[in-house]
Order: sequence, then structure tokens, then C-alpha cells
Amino acid sequence: MFYEPEYAEQASRLCQLGATDEELAEHFKVCVRTIYRWRNTHEEFALAVVAGKEHADARVERALYSRAVGCSVERVKIFKHAGDPDPVYAPYRLHLPPDANAALQWLRARQPGKWRNTEEEKEDPGVVEMFEKALARVADYKSPYASSLPTGQPPGTGQPPGKGPAPVPAPVYVKAHARAARYG
Repeated sequence: MFYEPEYAEQASRLCQLGATDEELAEHFKVCVRTIYRWRNTHEEFALAVVAGKEHADARVERALYSRAVGCSVERVKIFKHAGDPDPVYAPYRLHLPPDANAALQWLRARQPGKWRNTEEEKEDPGVVEMFEKALARVADYKSPYASSLPTGQPPGTGQPPGKGPAPVPAPVYVKAHARAARYG
């Protein structure tokens, strides 16, 4: 599909409504790479998409701010009584209290140095740090079975020296060609 100049205005309106590049591609019946190509080759299309997305982002910012500090919204309830021919419209004001999560999200976006999440600061440990932590845990480990063994007894036997369990014979491996000859 070839680019048409009126696509810039359509893209701007769609982006103002929150459309993504994938949704633009679906609207114009092209693949996403074509949208990227149009943005790189047609300046008016690129500017329209950026302006539309900035408008949508600003709208979301205003909504997040309103939710963070609390706001009042004008609403209307509509009642229809059985005997009345016309409905009754009752305007009222709905107060939405401040939302702590929205406030925290707003502050993290506006002042990341002051309100950053400490869990996000931690980087994944490297191999050396992981081994050092593991060795430190092993060095402090005390086996619950070590205290029940008498002194002089080999660990893991549970029997006095010289009276341990019978030794386990080593496994016998049969070569593949011998096994095939034996079992056909």
C-alpha cells in the first residue's frame, strides 16, 4: 500500500485516542514495519504521530494527577418511575478520594531521584557474588545429624567403626555389542 498525505491526519486522530503503532498498522491495513518506514520517510506523518501520542500521554498524565490528589466528578442518575412518562434526571457530584498508588506513581515519574523504588536499584548479582554468598552459607551450616554421632565415628555411617553396613558392590556395565548378542 502506498502512502497518502491524508494518512497523517488520520494517524494523528488515532494516536490522540491512544492508538499504538500496531493499531495504526491494522487501521491502514499494512504491517508495522510500513508504519515505521512512513515515519522515517514522510515528515508530516511522523510529526502527526508524535503530536497525537503526546496529546494522549498528556491526557493520561492529567487523569493520573487527578486520581493522585483526589477529584470530584459531575454525574447524573436517571430514574424512570412506572407511572411517569418522562425520566427524572438527578445530577450529583461524586468525590473520588486520593489514591496513594497513583500519587506514588506520579512522584516516581516526576522525581525519580527522590522517590525511586529501592528494589529496582538492586542489580542482579554476578557469578562471583553468587558463589561468595553460597560459600558463606555453607561455612556457617551445621548438620543436624553431626551432634548425634559419637566421636571417632565416620560421618554418614550411623554405626561404630568397623561395624558399618556391608559395602555396596560397584555397578557392572555391559557393553552394547555384548548385550545385543545376548538378547538378540
